[in-house]
Amino acid sequence: MKTLQIVFSIHCIFFILNCHSKLGTSKDWLSLFVNENPPKVISFSPSSGSEFVSPKTEITILWDQPMEIQSCVTAFSLEPNTKGIFDTTEITLKFIPNQDLLPGGYVIRLTKQCENKKGKDLDRVYSIPFRVGAIESLSSPSIDSLLISTGDTDECLSGGNITNRILEEVNSACVGIPDPSPITIRFSKPMNEREVQLGLRLEPYVSYRLEWLEPNLVRIVFDEYLESQTRYRLILASGVSALDGSKISQPIQFDFFMGEGIKPPEVIGFGVASQSCGLGIQEIGSITGARWDSGTCFWSRGLAILSPHFYQFRGGDDGSGESGSPSACADVATDNIKLFFDQYVDPISVITSSRLTKISPPTSNIRLSTWEWSFCQTVYPYGCREVTYSFAESEASCNGSLFGNNSTGGDFNLSNSVWAPNFYPYYEFRLDTEVRSVTGKRMSSPFVIQMEAK
Repeated sequence: MKTLQIVFSIHCIFFILNCHSKLGTSKDWLSLFVNENPPKVISFSPSSGSEFVSPKTEITILWDQPMEIQSCVTAFSLEPNTKGIFDTTEITLKFIPNQDLLPGGYVIRLTKQCENKKGKDLDRVYSIPFRVGAIESLSSPSIDSLLISTGDTDECLSGGNITNRILEEVNSACVGIPDPSPITIRFSKPMNEREVQLGLRLEPYVSYRLEWLEPNLVRIVFDEYLESQTRYRLILASGVSALDGSKISQPIQFDFFMGEGIKPPEVIGFGVASQSCGLGIQEIGSITGARWDSGTCFWSRGLAILSPHFYQFRGGDDGSGESGSPSACADVATDNIKLFFDQYVDPISVITSSRLTKISPPTSNIRLSTWEWSFCQTVYPYGCREVTYSFAESEASCNGSLFGNNSTGGDFNLSNSVWAPNFYPYYEFRLDTEVRSVTGKRMSSPFVIQMEAK
């Protein structure tokens, strides 16, 4: 019941303080609440024992009856000693510090010198401790890692080496592997995606889009290849916000230098299938030449191309076939040509650019029968690096009077060469410059090599 009376009294007091009417002024009405009981403090703000009080807090005291408020101002103190101003009514006192309170402990003291309108002292001395907490300063977001693919051309074509630009300089960034190489940024905290989009730029300008993998992890996916042998600068403007409201205080800048870029594709090895050479096996050519039964390829990048007599293959047709007979039609590996590239190439452009001709004597008709690709990508853009060709020659015995005779299963071999004399016959393999890598680069020059059939 006592609590109800106090609450009712407070409501009445506030009603009276805010109303002037024919009933009299608020001062007249407040005088009715002055009684013979010692005045009491109804509430303090901050309350006793409060922790983590804001440095901007104001001290407020509410009494249960009208007070001689100036006496209460004199009886009030805040320790440690703090300067400020007072805002008072007859039942309230508000102390407003001149500046933010420093972190630490404080005590509000109110002595019995504080009196009501009839001169009665406060019921007791009040000591109200509280503690001001330091404002938690949110750290500015930063970039924890800036991952860029680096390496020489061969390394980049294999995926590149992931380098953290935060930890070291980047002087050979990959242009493409085979698509334009992305850059991945990890922030120290979750970021405002829209503000990052607006505040991020590259100089020189390049078109890109952002793919957010996590709230603090974003991938820059470029719409075009960056220029090789060019230094780029990534800039993130100040003021970009994290999700906790903190902002980047200073612009963040990192530069990186693009490597040698995408080179035209090149043939790096040439031989026949019977030599069992190829990428990942033994793609090294011979400096002195080789035969169809050698353990090395005919040629590899870095070696001079020798005269045709030093590259000897054996025509797969043994001369035993007759018209309408399947003899000598089965594929033989001693005249199947193998070709290796330094990077993934477009298979269609390779096949349409490949030609084999007989140049001594130049009387036969040679056609590509079939081909087989290896070392291919299983994802877009599906390029390959090794191809094995099977050629058919119209003079092969299996054909009889019909080139590629269907009734005999066709022909996958060149003419019989077992009894051919030295320096005869010669064949020329040519790969035109229409060959393209999966990045769209064309061969800079045709690949041409001549061989002797034995």
